[in-house]
Amino acid sequence: MPRKLLYFIYVLSLVSLTTSCTSASTNADADNSLSGLYIAALEEVILTDSALNRSMEYISIDYDRTPALSDSDGQHLMKFLRTKYKVDVYNLTYEQLLKQGLYEGNESTLRGILLRIEKVELADEKNEATLEVSKYRSNEGSISVKITLQYRDNHWMVVDHNTLKES
Repeated sequence: MPRKLLYFIYVLSLVSLTTSCTSASTNADADNSLSGLYIAALEEVILTDSALNRSMEYISIDYDRTPALSDSDGQHLMKFLRTKYKVDVYNLTYEQLLKQGLYEGNESTLRGILLRIEKVELADEKNEATLEVSKYRSNEGSISVKITLQYRDNHWMVVDHNTLKES
């Protein structure tokens, strides 16, 4: 009898542990922070013109001109992209990528993609935001989009997407 009880407790513990791990990972999108907003916007841009993503070795995010992310939000954003796309993720500008030698052939073609968060407008009620984001791979391979997102049902959702410039 004690052995069955021990087995029951063991199984119950495993189920509890599995459930808590699952809810922790699904709650990554369920936040109203800047990292949650940026993740939703960057995901939309990465999916736009997916040909630019082919054989990418890294993702670099230049968000220095936008509302500052806390260190933990920045780490959360970078970890999310690293895990999802299985590539290195940096917070480097175009010039810094060139200094690191992260281009192929001539300096106008990167071995990865550079995402720039150009502009962020948060609505007063903080449940809507508009971002201008660009994705650069080369002079002939880049796109700039304006994305409007709303915070509903515990996550940011894209409600409008307009291409501003494409090459």
